[in-house]
Amino acid sequence: MNETESKIENTEVEQILRLLSCSDLRNNLAQTLRNGKKMTLSELSEHVGASSPACVHALRELTKEHVTRQDEKRNYLLTNIGEIVTRKFKEINATITALSQHREFWLDHDLSDIPKHLLDKIGYLADSAIISSTATDLFSVFNAFFILLENSKEIRGISPIFIGDMTTLFIKLVDKDIDPIELIFTPDVLDAMLKTADRKDLRNALEKNLKIFKIEKQPNFAATVTDYFFFIGFFKPDGQFDWSNGLLSYSPDALTWGQELYAYYVEKAEAVIL
Repeated sequence: MNETESKIENTEVEQILRLLSCSDLRNNLAQTLRNGKKMTLSELSEHVGASSPACVHALRELTKEHVTRQDEKRNYLLTNIGEIVTRKFKEINATITALSQHREFWLDHDLSDIPKHLLDKIGYLADSAIISSTATDLFSVFNAFFILLENSKEIRGISPIFIGDMTTLFIKLVDKDIDPIELIFTPDVLDAMLKTADRKDLRNALEKNLKIFKIEKQPNFAATVTDYFFFIGFFKPDGQFDWSNGLLSYSPDALTWGQELYAYYVEKAEAVIL
């Protein structure tokens, strides 16, 4: 492909994206036909809640840009280009939503240790909420976090920070048959944990369903993903951890994002054996 052909193709894709973004009806029609769906005009009209003439006009525009086509039975479906672009358009919308609704959170923190492939999927965190501490309770964020842990069935976490009761908490969670509990610590946090832990209780926990890993390079975030929630807190650009704000989500997409983040870092860690 030469430079001229590349520019033409990029222009065509940009034109399709504008076509979808400038009309809710065109976007709804295209999104309705995703994943290989085939629908008649009347079915599409009923599904998107628009009149048949309005749908015909919108579908003509989509067909002109090779987003949709009709088969031999006059059913509408997406072309290969349409399938790809509508999927990408949904990702772009999710990314804009994730970044715009918590703009200050993303601007105020250091994101440099989030893998690039997960930054590309930041839209997975669109359905999230910021939980913040109060002036009278600086650790309310983590108190809420610990309560959430107690209702989990599995826990995987990455922590470059140490909280005094953390060791006792996780040993207690082992006794609640949460399986697995996998934790990645930096060397300093691991040392602090070992100093505060009852070695006998810790060994018993490790013989059950607790797994501890050590990672040499400190990530600039603390994150936990369980079977039903994902939580992440970040360091600020000045190197101080932000104890006052964390991002919490219960959405399946956020859980997937959190699981991929944990998998990325556990590959760089080594198991701890006492």
